[in-house]
Amino acid sequence: MVEERKVPRGYKKTEVGVIPEDWECKSLGELGECIIGLTYKPENVKDEGLLVLRSSNIGDNKLKFDDNVFVNINVNERLIVKKDDLLICVRNGSRDLIGKCALIDDRAVGSTFGAFMSVYRSEFSKYIFYYFQSNMIKKQISENIGATINQITNKNLNSFLIAIPKDVEEQQAIAEALSDVDNLITSLEKLIDKKRKIKQGTMQELLTGKRRLPGFTGEWEKKVMGNIGVTYGGLTNKTKADFIDGNSLYIPFLNIMNNPVVDINSLECVRIDSDERQNKVEKGDLFFNTSSETPEEIGMCAVLLDDIKDLYLNSFCFGYRLNKASECDPLFLVYFFRSEYGRQLFYSLAQGSTRYNLSKDSFNKLEILCPNFEEQNAIAQVLSEMDSEIEALENKLEKYKAIKQGMMQELLTGRIRLI
Repeated sequence: MVEERKVPRGYKKTEVGVIPEDWECKSLGELGECIIGLTYKPENVKDEGLLVLRSSNIGDNKLKFDDNVFVNINVNERLIVKKDDLLICVRNGSRDLIGKCALIDDRAVGSTFGAFMSVYRSEFSKYIFYYFQSNMIKKQISENIGATINQITNKNLNSFLIAIPKDVEEQQAIAEALSDVDNLITSLEKLIDKKRKIKQGTMQELLTGKRRLPGFTGEWEKKVMGNIGVTYGGLTNKTKADFIDGNSLYIPFLNIMNNPVVDINSLECVRIDSDERQNKVEKGDLFFNTSSETPEEIGMCAVLLDDIKDLYLNSFCFGYRLNKASECDPLFLVYFFRSEYGRQLFYSLAQGSTRYNLSKDSFNKLEILCPNFEEQNAIAQVLSEMDSEIEALENKLEKYKAIKQGMMQELLTGRIRLI
């Protein structure tokens, strides 16, 4: 028999767990009201007018305005959002998006909201906003999502339980502490976005010769891909069973799509029999995806910079091995093909109408301009250092987000008191 945990002194057991004695367990319906969104017809949609906030207007618990819908109809004042209203997605094709939310700020005041959204209006909305980001509410959402339609109702919302301090100052202190962490996260996200844009601009200048690094001069040389290296295919004749209990490693498709340098911590397993003839990859090889639903994603490129024995390539990409006499830096080529100019080159090679493909023959005919090997290497190092800086900032961002989750768990249950 499992011994029941003793409730600490100064705390009490409630439906939401153990909370301080001077806190309350309340339903959202007791603390505010949920308002159902606006239903409108396609003919009401206009190029301008009243903004209708939808699921696409929420991202990372913040408002965003890159996909807007406007209507030109009269709307009940009750459906006009106010500052600090809590906008909640209550219906969506994806279950994971149910419950995502954002606080209304000055940019959205005076807008309305769509039928798949709900607004929760309460004097406690700033505190409850963080509760919606916690596992305590996410669990209740998961338990109430409809069996046939991915939605929660206003009745569900009103029934959700939260723990809340009776002292308004303590509520405000918790919301402000979490808001401070949010501000740190937002600042870091802006810095990362700025660094990425700087890198893109630097790539465009250095990889096309518009800007030269100090000490480098001279004309760039035209190279034909088929003359400076050879292509080879990925895994062949594999079934689903071969990927269940593999004895060898291979580079998966998304590893190549997402990284200029293959992430060796994200390799996967495949069974390779001793008598099989499969192409092994080598350090310095480049990899290109051969098929995509959009021509812009054709030929996304990555390079292997680690020496790994018996490593293979997924079947949706082809490999490319430079000749020893090519005088090409593989990392330089990766950055070149991932630059705006390089993407345009592959865009012109994409074949198809509904699904786009890249043939090895077309790739081998591709002509590019390159500086000498020393300048290629210098350019690659500059861009690699910028990538490392961005990656370090991204890791820091993930740590901040993890810290916030931990703070919410402690502060919203009263395990840590600020007052």
